[in-house]
Amino acid sequence: MLGPTRLYYSIRAHDDTGLLVASAASAILFAGTPFVLSEVAADYGVPLGRAGLVSTMQVGGFALSAFVAGRRFRTNRTYFIWSSLAAALLGGLSTLAPTFELFLASRFGVGIAVGLLTWLAWARAMQSASSMRMVAAIGPFTAALASPALSWLSERTGADAVYLLIAAAFLPALFLPARFSGYRPDRRKKSPSRSNIVLIVSLALLSLTGSSLFVYSAVIGENVVGLDPVIVSLAFSANALAGFVAARRAADASPPRVWLYAIAPAAAAVAFGGNGWLFCIGITVWGFFWWMAVPKILRSIAAWSLAPEERVGDAQSAMALGRTLGPALAGLLIGTGTTFTWLGLMTVAGTVVTAATVHGVAVYRRSHLPPVPELVAR
Repeated sequence: MLGPTRLYYSIRAHDDTGLLVASAASAILFAGTPFVLSEVAADYGVPLGRAGLVSTMQVGGFALSAFVAGRRFRTNRTYFIWSSLAAALLGGLSTLAPTFELFLASRFGVGIAVGLLTWLAWARAMQSASSMRMVAAIGPFTAALASPALSWLSERTGADAVYLLIAAAFLPALFLPARFSGYRPDRRKKSPSRSNIVLIVSLALLSLTGSSLFVYSAVIGENVVGLDPVIVSLAFSANALAGFVAARRAADASPPRVWLYAIAPAAAAVAFGGNGWLFCIGITVWGFFWWMAVPKILRSIAAWSLAPEERVGDAQSAMALGRTLGPALAGLLIGTGTTFTWLGLMTVAGTVVTAATVHGVAVYRRSHLPPVPELVAR
C-alpha cells in the first residue's frame, strides 16, 4: 500500500529525476495507443487494422534509435535534451498532419526520440540495482495513473487531445537533473555468448506476439465484450499497477519461465473469454506476469555479457522490433473486421515458445560458465 508513497519520495530525491520523468512520459505514450486507434481510424477514414500502423511506426522508430544508440552513441545530456524536445515538438505537430501518411511519419519521429530516451534511462539503470528497480517501476506506475485519464480524454475530445497531452509530458524533463557517466559502447568487448542472442530473440518473439493482441485489447473490451470504456480504462490501469508491483519486488529465486507460461492463460482470457470479469482479470494479471518475467531475463542477459549496457540496449531494441511487427501483423490478420481469434492463438503460442526457450537456456547455462563470472556474483 505504501509503494506509491515510497516511489514518490525516492523520485523526489533522485539525481536522475529528469530521466525518470522522460521514462514516465514514454510510458504515457505507449499506454495511450490502445485508446486512440478507433479515433485515429475515424479521423483519417482508414480501417481499424490500418490504424494499428500508428503503433508500428512509433515502436519502429523506437527500435531503430535504441539499436543505433547502443552501438554508436555516448550517454550525455545533449542527447537527452534534444530527444525530449523532439518528442514534445513532433508529438504536438502530429496533431496537425493533414494526411494519414504524414501523421505516421510524425509518430515515427516521436518513436525515434523516445527510443533514445529509453536507451539513456536503461544504460543508467544498469549501473545499480536501485536504478534498475526505479526505471523498471516508473513505466507501469505512470501507466496505471494515466490510463483512465487517457481513455476519458480520447472518448470526450478525440485523439488529438491525447497526443497533445503526451507531447506536453516530455517538457518537464528538460528542466530536471539527469546524470550520465559517459558510457560508450565498445564492440571489441562484446560478449560472445550465443545463449544471450537466443534470449534476445525470445524477447522479440514475446513482444511481437503479445503486442499484436494487447494493442487491440481496448477494442476487444469495448466492442467484443461490451464493457463501458471507463471499465476498460480501469482494467488497463490495473494492468499497469500490477506491473508496478511486480517491478518493485526484490529479485526472488523463481525462474522467469514460470511467469512466462502464466501469460498464456491471461492472454487467452482477454482474447476468448467473452466475459467482462475474465477480460479484466486477464488484462490485470498479464501486467504482473510480464513484469515478473522480463526484468529477470534482462538481468540474465547482463550477467553473461562483457558490455551489459549494450546488451540490454540490444534487448530493448529487439523487444521494440517485436512491438513494431506485432501490430502490423495484427492488422493483416484482422483486416477490416473485428475477429481476434488468430491474435489470441498467436499470443498464447508465442508466450509458450518463449517460456520453453528461456527454460532451455537456463538448462544450458547450468553446465557452462558465464564470460564474466564476477557479474554473476553481484
